[in-house]
Amino acid sequence: YDLGYRVWARIGRAVGSGREWPALSASQQEEMDGAIVMFQEAMDQGHILAARSIGDIYFWGKGVAQDYERAMAAYKVGAEAGDASSQHQLGYMYCEGLGVAVDYQQARAWLEKAAA
Repeated sequence: YDLGYRVWARIGRAVGSGREWPALSASQQEEMDGAIVMFQEAMDQGHILAARSIGDIYFWGKGVAQDYERAMAAYKVGAEAGDASSQHQLGYMYCEGLGVAVDYQQARAWLEKAAA
């Protein structure tokens, strides 16, 4: 996780850490692809922050095409493990219908968990 995060953060500083990233250079894209693999491996081993990081990458489209379904899947891993930020994102996505059908019951449940 740590190496993947350092790569992601370095690229973010290079391109601007705002929500929207410009297209990455070929070398930045290669590094970003490697960071995603590292995050995925860490998430598969139960690392909650890796799950949130993958969710953020796909939710905001940072170095990848925006993909709400993949963001939802990653946030769900973090949320089910107790990460309040992932729980909040799930609640928001259910409320807005991002990557899933609008479901206010699910939205409320996840937002309440996040706030607890």
